[in-house]
Amino acid sequence: MRSVFRAMGTMKGRLSSGMTRCLTQAECQAYRDDGVVCLRGILDQAWIDKMQQGFTEAMQSPGPCAEFIGKDTTWGTLFDEGSVNRDFEMFQDQFCTRRVKSLARVAQDSPAAPIIAELLASTTATFFYDHLILKRSGTEKAIPWHQDLPYWKVDGQQIGSIWIPLDPMPETSSVQYIRGSHLWGLFRPRHFVDSSPYENTEDLPPMPDIDTLLAKDEVQGLKFTVSPGDVVAFDARIVHGSPGNLEPESGDQRRIALRFVGDDATYCERPGETAIPTPDIDPLHGLKHGDPLTCHIFPRVWPQD
Repeated sequence: MRSVFRAMGTMKGRLSSGMTRCLTQAECQAYRDDGVVCLRGILDQAWIDKMQQGFTEAMQSPGPCAEFIGKDTTWGTLFDEGSVNRDFEMFQDQFCTRRVKSLARVAQDSPAAPIIAELLASTTATFFYDHLILKRSGTEKAIPWHQDLPYWKVDGQQIGSIWIPLDPMPETSSVQYIRGSHLWGLFRPRHFVDSSPYENTEDLPPMPDIDTLLAKDEVQGLKFTVSPGDVVAFDARIVHGSPGNLEPESGDQRRIALRFVGDDATYCERPGETAIPTPDIDPLHGLKHGDPLTCHIFPRVWPQD
């Protein structure tokens, strides 16, 4: 099935508004083979400005599932009253496009959708959700090795992310992707805040010991030094994680991940605990297991009518 969809690519080098250049054949091949590709300097400054503005607005009005994670935060204390006001080292929030107009424009009109559609070899791109992350300078907070798909109530082959740095990020604090791991199958999800496993997900195997595999050169990690204007696109099944932000000169690091699906994506009632759609969003779409994901909550954003 996957090879059929890959043969259906429709952009074929078209330049979308807001892109500084077209994707290359080598970049599309890297996405298919490695599960991730870094697209250098592909977004123009106007879109970066809109994303930076939207990020600031989202932090000023955090959503119901926003996480302000401190040094000693655990999953059990994450949403305690007053947690938003205490010192935090890491912030993340989702579905900000539903309340921040500038981010809604990013999801609907930026080049992110046509870029991921070409990489997925899909005739359409449906917007699933956004994920904002900030790591403050000096934080040791790491995001553990994980795949995105086990956290989501969606299934299909054409599911990927457009990950956009809003601040320069050196390789030492960048996300690391395990090359080709999008072909390994799925592993049990864990909470980012303290690495505790999701409840009732024992049907999935535990994540392999990635650090040991890397140390033995049994797998290859891919990391990228990135700047605003770059994009990292990756498959929802690839194993990835990131360290803290310990480079003194780096400053705070903001990034936005825009999640998209292609033609074959369906709503999936996974057994056990899931994270996305968040509890405030999940009742709104009315989808049943196996339904196409595209709907009024998860709109098709490319091609635009």
